[in-house]
Amino acid sequence: LEDYLMANKDFIIENDVLIEYAGEGGEVVIPYGVTSIGDEAFADCNGLTSVEIPNGVTNIGDAAFDGCSNLTSVVIPNGVTSIGCEAFYDCESLKYITLGNGVKTIEDYAFSGC
Repeated sequence: LEDYLMANKDFIIENDVLIEYAGEGGEVVIPYGVTSIGDEAFADCNGLTSVEIPNGVTNIGDAAFDGCSNLTSVVIPNGVTSIGCEAFYDCESLKYITLGNGVKTIEDYAFSGC
């Protein structure tokens, strides 16, 4: 349990919702058990270069990755059904997106400025 807690100290999670990422970035794997990425959870995390979202996530909130200027790749699994407004807004380095086939809704400006 201690190893698990240490590995996930960069994540603030409440009721299975990732509220905030407090780490430095790099290649980030969101912990298993998260079902939603909250609004602005990773906003302006310039150190973030890639993110892997677990299969249990169904929603990516508004501006969740807004302004992550060094984010180059993201894997959005089949379980994600909605991507919020401005979710990846101004992710100017984003070049590779794996978009799962479960996505039904992509809100306005979700990938604007990429």
